Amino acid sequence: IICLGIIGLAGFLIRFFYFPEGIPITFDGYSYFWYANDLSLSGTFPTDIFGIKITNNGWPTFLSVFFSLFNSDNFLHYMDLQRYVTIVISVITIIPVFALCKRFCGNGLSLLGTVFFVFQPRIIENSLLGITEPLFVLLAVSCLVLFLQDNLKLKYISFAFLALTCLVSYEGILLIF
Repeated sequence: IICLGIIGLAGFLIRFFYFPEGIPITFDGYSYFWYANDLSLSGTFPTDIFGIKITNNGWPTFLSVFFSLFNSDNFLHYMDLQRYVTIVISVITIIPVFALCKRFCGNGLSLLGTVFFVFQPRIIENSLLGITEPLFVLLAVSCLVLFLQDNLKLKYISFAFLALTCLVSYEGILLIF
């Protein structure tokens, strides 16, 4: 647990070192931001954002909860909040990654697998872009961990995680196969 905590702390530090504070989110993260912003302000699901229909609205719906709790007049603060949420989710993912690695390897190799995951440059970049991938990875890995348990109730809970994974990104449907 101590080693996992140190790995998580190092993951936070490296992400906050590269944190682009005050820089607007671009591309997909931009449309997710406005969708979450509209949802938190109006309380109804937007039909489209700038003429783009967002089919997977799990991430902006999750994000709108944080936007509702946060109060600021500057939209860049909300974009920074979006990045902070993805950073926290990305680092929390080390817990199910460790559990998944432990299922197939010993503790030492599980910690090594967790280190490889948390310091992988693409994972770090995705956590700084404010997009859906950190939540998708967390839900998908949690689904796999729960499904591989011997308890039948945990297998059923894994399908609930699978449903949430599909709401975040439609690629989650591949986990059924």
